[in-house]
Amino acid sequence: MREMTVKEIAAIVGGIIEGSSSNVTVTGFSTNSKEGDEHTLFIPVIGERVDAHDFIKDAYANGMRAAFWSREEINQDVPDMVYIKVDNTVDALQRLGAWYKDQFLIPVVGITGSVGKTTTKEMIAAALETKYNVLKTSGNMNGQIGLPQMMCRLMPEHDIAVIEMGMSIPGEMEKLTPIAKPETVVMTNIGVSHIGQLKTQENIRKEKLNIVNAFSKDSTLLVNGDDHLLNEIYEEFGKDKSADKENTQSSVKIEVSDATNAALELAQVYTFGLKEGCTFYADQIEIVGEQTHFTFHANYPDAENGMKSIEERVVLSVLGNHNVSNALAALAVAMKYGIEPCVAKKGLEAYRPISMRGGIRKVNGITVIDDTYNASPDSMKSAIDVLTAISGVKRRIAVLADILELGELSESCHRQVGEYIATQPVDEVITIGTEAAAIMEGIKEHNSGIKVAHYDTREQAKEALEADLASGDAIVFKGSRGMKLDQLVNDLFEKEV
Repeated sequence: MREMTVKEIAAIVGGIIEGSSSNVTVTGFSTNSKEGDEHTLFIPVIGERVDAHDFIKDAYANGMRAAFWSREEINQDVPDMVYIKVDNTVDALQRLGAWYKDQFLIPVVGITGSVGKTTTKEMIAAALETKYNVLKTSGNMNGQIGLPQMMCRLMPEHDIAVIEMGMSIPGEMEKLTPIAKPETVVMTNIGVSHIGQLKTQENIRKEKLNIVNAFSKDSTLLVNGDDHLLNEIYEEFGKDKSADKENTQSSVKIEVSDATNAALELAQVYTFGLKEGCTFYADQIEIVGEQTHFTFHANYPDAENGMKSIEERVVLSVLGNHNVSNALAALAVAMKYGIEPCVAKKGLEAYRPISMRGGIRKVNGITVIDDTYNASPDSMKSAIDVLTAISGVKRRIAVLADILELGELSESCHRQVGEYIATQPVDEVITIGTEAAAIMEGIKEHNSGIKVAHYDTREQAKEALEADLASGDAIVFKGSRGMKLDQLVNDLFEKEV
C-alpha cells in the first residue's frame, strides 16, 4: 500500500477525525491489536462474541497510533491515538479497499468456488508470473475483511492481481465484487460447503455468480464444465452471442440476479474440464512417479481466424485430476493475457502446494500427504484420489476428520465419502470426530475389505497410528480446519515414527 495520511483516508471513507493529528501516515491495516506499528491503522471489528474496540489499548501498546472507531464515545485513556470515526468499521474498510483498487488500471482475476480456490489461485499466479508481476491473495484474506486489505496491497509495480473471493452467507459476494471488480472470473465448482447457511446448491451458485456483476463486454467467465451446475451457466450464457439467441440458447434457465444476468449477457463464457466438449480440456492423463502429465487442448473462437485450436503437453509436480482441472483454468487465464501455453506451462511445472494444501513428503520411509487446511466432501474425495495415485507403497491409509458446516446434510455427505472410498484401493481408514463416523459406516456397508477404525479425539488416533505406521506406508490427512488435524500431523511427524 502506498503511504496515506489519516486525513486522506477519512475523506475517502466519509469519516470524522478525532485526536491529536490528521497527518499520521498509514501504510497498512490490522484487525489484530497485537500486529502492527506506528504506520498501521487498527480496524476494530465487532464480532458475535468480541468487540475489538475493547482492545484499543493493546493496539496502542503495540505501536499503532491510528484507528477506525464506531462507538459513540471515543476512548479517552489513549490520548495520543488519532481516530477516524465511522458508522461501521468494516464498511469503511471496504470503501477504502474499493477506492484504492480503482487507482490501479490493472486487470483483476477473481476466483470463487466451493473447493479449490487457493490451489487454482496459486496455479493461475504461477502461469501469469512467467510474464507479469502478480499480486495474489495471501492466506485466507478472501472475505469481507481480508479482501479490501488485499486490494490495498496493490503497488505500481503490479501488472495483474489474482484474487480469491469467498462467501458463506447470503449477500456476501455482492459486497465483495464492487471492491475487487474482477474482469476475469474462474469458478471451480459448486459443492455443499456452507450449505447449512444457503440451504441448496442452486442458492450457492446464485450467490457466487454475483462475482461477475462488475463485468463489461471485454470480461470472461471460466466455469468448470465437469460440474453440472456450472455447465448450466455455459449452456445458458456461453453460446455465440452474435447468432440468433432463440436458436442457439439451451432450454436451461438458471436463477440469477438481474445484475448477474446483465453482466453475463455482455461477457464471454467458456468451460474448462476433463471432457472433450469443454473449451479448454485435458486428455492423455498419466501419472509418472509423483508427477501428472497431460495434454492441454484449447478450442475457442478467434475474432480474426474463426475457431482456434491449440495442443500442448504439460507436466505438473502434483497428483490428482482435480489439479489437472485447476491447471486448465490457469492455462486458459494465461492465454487471455497473452501467454502461450508453451510458456505458461513452465510456471505450472514449478508450482508446489503451499502448507497443508496437499503437499507430499517422505518421513522415515512413510509418504505423508498433508491436506489438513480445510475439507468438503468433494475435496476429501480428491484427497483419496491423490492417495491412490501414489505408486510403490505397501499400504494406503486415510485419516479423515469431520467436515463442518454441512447442516442437515452432514450425515449423508459423510456417508457418501465413505461409499466413494469403498470403491478405491485404500487399505485402512481412520475417522476422527462426531460427524466422520458416518464415513466409516459408508465404507463398512460397501467394502468389508478395508480396515476401519473411529476415534473421538486426535489423541486417541495418534496412539493408534504410532503403533500401526511402518516404512512403506502412504497416509493422507484431511478434515475441516476446525478439527485441527494439522496438529496430529505435527505430533506424528515432527519426530521419528
